[in-house]
Amino acid sequence: MNFAGLIFLLIAHFITGRGVLRLINVQLEPLTTFCFSMIIGVPMLSFAPCVLQLMHIPITMASVFFSVAGFAVAFGIPLTINFKRLRFQKITFPKLYEWPFYLVYLVFIIISLWRCFYMPPYSRDMLSGPELLAEYAVREKTMISSVFTTDMTTSNNYFKSPYITCLQIIYKLLVSSFGQVWLSILFLSFTVWIFALVRKRLHPLVACLLLLLFILIPEMFAYTFVILYDYSNMIFFFSAYYFLTRYLGSNKINEFAFSVFLFGIATYIRTETLILIAMIMPLLVFNYYRNKVPLKKAVLRIGIFCLVPFAFYFLNIHVFIRNFIPIPFDLGENLNRDLTNTSAFFQRLDDMNNQLIFSKLGYMFFGYFIYIFCGIFIIDIIWPRKFNRESLFALYGVGVVYFGLGLIGYLLPLADLLNTTKRGMFKAFPLMLLYMANSGLLIRLSEAIKDWEYPKPKPIAQPKQTLKANVNIKTANLKKNKSK
Repeated sequence: MNFAGLIFLLIAHFITGRGVLRLINVQLEPLTTFCFSMIIGVPMLSFAPCVLQLMHIPITMASVFFSVAGFAVAFGIPLTINFKRLRFQKITFPKLYEWPFYLVYLVFIIISLWRCFYMPPYSRDMLSGPELLAEYAVREKTMISSVFTTDMTTSNNYFKSPYITCLQIIYKLLVSSFGQVWLSILFLSFTVWIFALVRKRLHPLVACLLLLLFILIPEMFAYTFVILYDYSNMIFFFSAYYFLTRYLGSNKINEFAFSVFLFGIATYIRTETLILIAMIMPLLVFNYYRNKVPLKKAVLRIGIFCLVPFAFYFLNIHVFIRNFIPIPFDLGENLNRDLTNTSAFFQRLDDMNNQLIFSKLGYMFFGYFIYIFCGIFIIDIIWPRKFNRESLFALYGVGVVYFGLGLIGYLLPLADLLNTTKRGMFKAFPLMLLYMANSGLLIRLSEAIKDWEYPKPKPIAQPKQTLKANVNIKTANLKKNKSK
């Protein structure tokens, strides 16, 4: 591994992502700022090889290095204006009961990091798509390589977003021949951020337990080192939805802009995300109607909410794929041509329940996480029957993912149950975790643990003579005031 190249890319990711945050003027806590700088920097640098290809510049180590550096410099310019250093809060060491959880996290993190570094990409979708295109691009110094002269009729994976292809090109040239170390950056940054999010709302012991259940979702953990689009798409979809809910509570335009930008990145990674975004739009419309936002302002923002992700979709399909894939591509061939027959939609929902979620196969894929979420939700309905704003937003998001996956299966017959739908379920898990972090049951449990851990001192009883003296003094003062 070329450690100098890795350090260079880590710095470039941070500067690029931090520059985006400064441009949108997103004000976050220091730890969250650092995590999002790293997260956003990954997809932003993936555009560097695309720019080289569009400009017909050979894709070499030198050209990729300077293009990545150019991105970092361009997005670093806003940081030089009113430069402010990140000021981290004073470090507080974890409690003794948190350390066993951190050690378990560390074991799984090491496993993920090691497999990303040591194992080559081996998933079928990668070997017949982005990984194949990236390998030939590195060898022949162009993304339009001789790979397209071979028989590629058995797969359509090369028609997917250049997101992974470009990241593989960058990391193959500057870090290691297997690439894919970029996935570890997303995994670590997202895990740290979502744990900080949960820990802010719940007692550390409860938060640690929930994060452990989240990390141990078998299928999702596997995709922290098996490169595919779904884990990255989950990160940006959840982040976009979370900041949209923050905007609905604060009405800050910068949080709205940041949410729309993240939805655009999620669409760039997986284009069918547009369907889920369309299902989220009624939440925005209802909020504007409830708060009596002026019609012109509401229409403008809803238009931006729709147009920005569509712009990323257009860039992906009609610019990158059309220019980088010298094979005819017709999206209409992949759509359901019998839309009047809605039985496919309900059949997909039925299959999701009986074959994918509440089945032995679902337990093998997702562990106990969905069952625990459902159990906590049912208990919250019975007692204490309190749902705060964030918990309701999280439930709406889970519903969007659940019914949206059924709709995607209905509109796109190629979106099969045990691949596309199964991995699409990843987007629901952070939303379930966010709901549990705002669960009335778990909040009360956290308060009970805090009261037991830090008991409030009992008031010291005063002697009876002292009480009588105090009463006499008060009555005397009242008589004086009346006489005055």
